[in-house]
Amino acid sequence: MRRAARDGKKLRLELWVHLGFTRQKNTREMNIVKQKTQGRPRRSSAGVNLRAIGQRIKELRAQRTQKDFAQLMGVSQAQLSKYELGQSAPPLGFLTGLAKDAGKSVDWILTGKG
Repeated sequence: MRRAARDGKKLRLELWVHLGFTRQKNTREMNIVKQKTQGRPRRSSAGVNLRAIGQRIKELRAQRTQKDFAQLMGVSQAQLSKYELGQSAPPLGFLTGLAKDAGKSVDWILTGKG
């Protein structure tokens, strides 16, 4: 019984070594983090103030609850909250629907002017 367990342990160790895993300590080469490829940015880098946009969205929501307003706009309450807090940029479709509903321009929602 002991021999079988020892042979199994040896086999696992040989498999690890074969696959390139070793028991050596961390080295500088092991700790190098791969550079992430450029993808779609999570936050706007074009100088758009998402918090200000969120404040204007909240202003247009007026006395309605986030839940009711989100249903009206076709988004979830959590997503509307992210827009209002400036954690996420609202898409163009949301902005045009909001502008139409509130009687404001998309420019005003984005910049506060116009």
